Amino acid sequence: MERRDFLSTMGMTLAIACAGGIAACSKGGDSPEPDPNPNPNPNPNPGTRLTVNLNSQVQNVGDYLISGGVVLIRIAAGNVPASFSAVTSTCTHQGCTLSGYSGGKIECGSSCGHGSRFNADGSVSNGPATTALAKYTVEISGTTLTVK
Repeated sequence: MERRDFLSTMGMTLAIACAGGIAACSKGGDSPEPDPNPNPNPNPNPGTRLTVNLNSQVQNVGDYLISGGVVLIRIAAGNVPASFSAVTSTCTHQGCTLSGYSGGKIECGSSCGHGSRFNADGSVSNGPATTALAKYTVEISGTTLTVK
């Protein structure tokens, strides 16, 4: 192979690799994609994202549930709306599904691997995310909690 052909081929290969890398990184940003299935629990009430039975779920302070596009956390005792935090389960950095709640922080899943963490109220604790998680309204009727 001639030196000129070799350099031409290498130049094209490098250009293609760089273009692929730029395209792969362009997905980021602070705008998550909408959850394609915001509520896997069928519910006749439109606007309801999640329904929970407080007799069997999130009973203790620190308990959490990730379902239907929502992270629901019990932050205090008592079955009143102020005892719960409900935020979107979609990370605002790369749109990954949040994976858990530990040490008072909501953690972004290992599928993104960027390490963003959020406080229970949805505010950013550790970046690279810069935008807070969307908050949802919690309503309680008897022992049924509804996230809207």
